[in-house]
Amino acid sequence: MNRLYIMLAVLLANIVMLSLPSCTDDDNGGGQPVIDCVRTTDPERADSTFTDATVGQMILIQGRNLNNAVHVYINDQDVYFNSNYNTSTHLIVTIPSDLVVAGVDDTLPLEIRVETTHGTATYSFHVIAGLPSLELYKADLPVNDEGIPEMVPGQEVTLVGALLHEVQHIYVTDLDTVPLFEINEYALNADRTELKLKMPLDKEIPDYGIFMLECYAGNAYCGFSKSPMAPEVYDVIPDMPIPGQTVVIRGKYLTNLTALNLGGEIAVNVNDVTENETMTELRFTMPDQLPTKEGSNGLISISTLGGKATAPFYRYDLIFEDFDGNGTSMMWQWGTNNGWGVSEPAGFAFPGISGNVLSFDGSNTGWWNNEYVHGKAMPENIDASTPLDDIEFRYEVYLAEDAELTSNIGLFNVTVSVPVADAVEGKSLPGRWMSVIIPMTRFGAGFSTWGELASTNNLDADNFVISHNTSAAGSMHTAYDNFRFYVKTAIDENE
Repeated sequence: MNRLYIMLAVLLANIVMLSLPSCTDDDNGGGQPVIDCVRTTDPERADSTFTDATVGQMILIQGRNLNNAVHVYINDQDVYFNSNYNTSTHLIVTIPSDLVVAGVDDTLPLEIRVETTHGTATYSFHVIAGLPSLELYKADLPVNDEGIPEMVPGQEVTLVGALLHEVQHIYVTDLDTVPLFEINEYALNADRTELKLKMPLDKEIPDYGIFMLECYAGNAYCGFSKSPMAPEVYDVIPDMPIPGQTVVIRGKYLTNLTALNLGGEIAVNVNDVTENETMTELRFTMPDQLPTKEGSNGLISISTLGGKATAPFYRYDLIFEDFDGNGTSMMWQWGTNNGWGVSEPAGFAFPGISGNVLSFDGSNTGWWNNEYVHGKAMPENIDASTPLDDIEFRYEVYLAEDAELTSNIGLFNVTVSVPVADAVEGKSLPGRWMSVIIPMTRFGAGFSTWGELASTNNLDADNFVISHNTSAAGSMHTAYDNFRFYVKTAIDENE
């Protein structure tokens, strides 16, 4: 009996010992690792789990027996993790910004894999590089019987954008993004920035529509027209703006802008350009950077889906006087109550200065607010046969809020009175730089060409005069810059 009791006691002890290792493994995280979910590291959002994330995002992998992790793989790529934050239930990882994602390599397993010293856990997980976007489309449009480029059934079109990953559907939609038909024939380039598609042979192409890409990460859109019209530019005001001034481009078919360049040196973000509903006007704010005398091509270039047009812009060779040494030669100058070529006028300040100016800061009374330039030469780069109707005399003027006046500009022994008002807005804008335009015909009545008028320029006289009607009392805080000639010869380069 005693031997039986002893044997039973030993058997029971062995049973207890056999059961202990399993409990110990679970308590210390030594069992099979399991990933239960993925969430953010914010403890207040512990219940907000997800199965999709973006590159660069920090995630917390939550589960059981995750301690002693050796490797963490996302999309089968080994990613770094800090072992100090590795516990049996948590592991923190930042998804690398250069992680190769689905859509770039469609063979990748879409999962997180954690390898520990005691096993491996996997979890289905989808990483995206970001939202897809479309910037423009390119198409070599055939010309129809009327000589107009026109998109046709079977047309090859290239969509240009970014992150064109995991494309699920491509539609041509109306302007309300209601699908008209689906496009099934397409191919992507290696870095997923271009998608070349073929329009269906049996579908009618709308006059105006939208290419809509449905991708895993979201939708991307690009508007198009069946027959893009080439842009035409009639005028740019001002053509030599001060930084911060609003520049207005006027013309026709100014829509679907793809690029805007100043002088061949400065690219303006097309997202910062506004267009009106009639497609006759574009507006943008002149950046702080200006086209340079050495590098500028003297043009503003407007590119749209319909083509390209250029117009004169920052023509240094047509500057009469800019107080920075870029004007024509002169013998001497003198004036009263003013500062020639100053960067900081006395008595007032103004925004956007990019160099020196002519300022008037005296009292707004009497004769003492004038400037006289003796022996000022005319620009040499205006063709003598240019019709005088095609030439304007332009400048920028700043009028402080406490001033009100009329400028008198003298050229070719003719004085023209010009109320200080902005050429675009048609009114005075105190506290802002304004653009003033004077048709050269006002200085050359009876002359038809530039050559005829220029031949009358008298270098032995004060042949450039700025004076003012200053009968009102108060201060005269006024500045001038960028006196120049503007030849209205737009150059169209339709592509």
